[in-house]
Amino acid sequence: MANLYSQFTYDTALGLKAAGLLAASTDGTILDLGAGLVEGYLVIDLTACEIATGDERYTISLEGSNASAMSSGSVCLAKKVFGNLVVPMDSALSASGRYVVPFRNEENGDTFRYVRLSTLVAGTIATGINFSAFIAK
Repeated sequence: MANLYSQFTYDTALGLKAAGLLAASTDGTILDLGAGLVEGYLVIDLTACEIATGDERYTISLEGSNASAMSSGSVCLAKKVFGNLVVPMDSALSASGRYVVPFRNEENGDTFRYVRLSTLVAGTIATGINFSAFIAK
């Protein structure tokens, strides 16, 4: 039986980031999920993650907002951190593969219609991180 989290139907309308290298922080394209509640998964397909100097940290967040330009009221709906993690109990996370993070676009009674992927890159970066990401049900 296939792993539930490794098999998703890909919908181009729910793509958040095409495969490609990032060496600096960036925010992605804004998606309109509509007015209703959405429960799904942030799917990250990691192909490369630089950890050569020991201080690299890559935080990939799914942000939600009620402002169509994501100009105010943004919240973090899902997050995954790669690289050399600073929490003592965590070890470096840089293995290629699929990472799946559940999310819902509601917090404390507020539904967030608009989402985007935000990637924060910190540390001494030479090549960076290479991944693609999308939303799935």
